[in-house]
Amino acid sequence: MAVNDDYLPCKSYAGQEADPKNEGFTVFQDKKTKKYYFALVDNEGNVLLKSEGYVDLKSRKNGIASVIKNKSIDGRLSVEKDKKKFFVVLKAGNNKEIARSCNFTSELEAKNAIEKIASKESVAEVVSAGVSTNMLASLDGFLNVGDYLDKARIWDSYGITGFVKFQGEDDKYYFGVYNPDATLYLRSLGFMTEDERDNTFDLMESTILLEENYKIENLGGKYYAVLFEESEILAISPDFNSFIEAFVTTPGGRPKETIGTMF
Repeated sequence: MAVNDDYLPCKSYAGQEADPKNEGFTVFQDKKTKKYYFALVDNEGNVLLKSEGYVDLKSRKNGIASVIKNKSIDGRLSVEKDKKKFFVVLKAGNNKEIARSCNFTSELEAKNAIEKIASKESVAEVVSAGVSTNMLASLDGFLNVGDYLDKARIWDSYGITGFVKFQGEDDKYYFGVYNPDATLYLRSLGFMTEDERDNTFDLMESTILLEENYKIENLGGKYYAVLFEESEILAISPDFNSFIEAFVTTPGGRPKETIGTMF
């Protein structure tokens, strides 16, 4: 998202319709690009942060959730300079840019904006609780565990990772996360486009070590570790026969000394 061409001019984000599901945000679709955008705004409607263009509503929703989660975390907001202009950039835990501010003429103005952005209260969508509190209603959309195994792993600047991305025989796009012993830790749903898959992958990567982003759920007598963000399931584990078997695979259940060696 660091490419400036992914953003519209700041005036395009001004005066847009309030997001009914996320207080403090505005949302719109640009008529020219046909992409979906959001902005974090102050109480007067001034743009604090603007988004890139998303190809679908679900991806934009994930972007808003990522802003809400990351903007108050120390070190995620920073000031960058482009020629004579300064702007604030918000990045996720994986160092990927999520959103940026409008331009400022001085570094001091940009630094003052960081405090305003970080302290801006945002209320995410509240999902009504029904009879069941399960997020995982079925396994529809997930492949069998074996279908995620033996895929080419992703390499980054540190070497080989435990992450895989692939296209299934159904032509949908998936990702998986391997344990150190090459068994499957987490698996994704199938997505219609690579962009949609990659947006969810990025959100998964920024939350995978956060124990508060996991739930253990029972579905059909089996237990699953569910990684989520707000009301969105990002990935699920294989099935287990007991709650404790599923729990000990998550950051909250693993010995603390092993957390840094995951993936």
